[in-house]
Amino acid sequence: MYIIFMPLFICTTCGMQYPPSEVEPGVCLVCTDERQFVPASGQSWTMLEELRKAHSNKFRCLATGLMTIETTPAFGIGQRAILARTPAGNLLWDCLALIDDATVDVLKGLGGLTAIAISHPHYYTTMVEWSRALGRSNSPARG
Repeated sequence: MYIIFMPLFICTTCGMQYPPSEVEPGVCLVCTDERQFVPASGQSWTMLEELRKAHSNKFRCLATGLMTIETTPAFGIGQRAILARTPAGNLLWDCLALIDDATVDVLKGLGGLTAIAISHPHYYTTMVEWSRALGRSNSPARG
């Protein structure tokens, strides 16, 4: 049995990741919404592996129990995620396109995640990748 992995393309304008496909999507549905835009140069695409080579995430403390996670250099529309650390577990508010080993290690070191909340389409991005990396099976045991 052979398993064939198809690429998961990410829009470089907004950061949205699309389902597996052998070819780049023709258009980004998020960018063609009237509230967004398609650059004059047209749509362009990348993949998570390429994003990992040129970008990293930084964590910044905003207040006790509250941090931002931002990708540098900025990617997409410059999204940021918020990590709320609570006694009941950690909540990630929104996702970034970039999920990498360093980010996963930091988040696991901070207690993992109990939940991910997505506020709107720009943050759906690589949410499946985030869930796989930090899903329930990776969270600390609860008793």
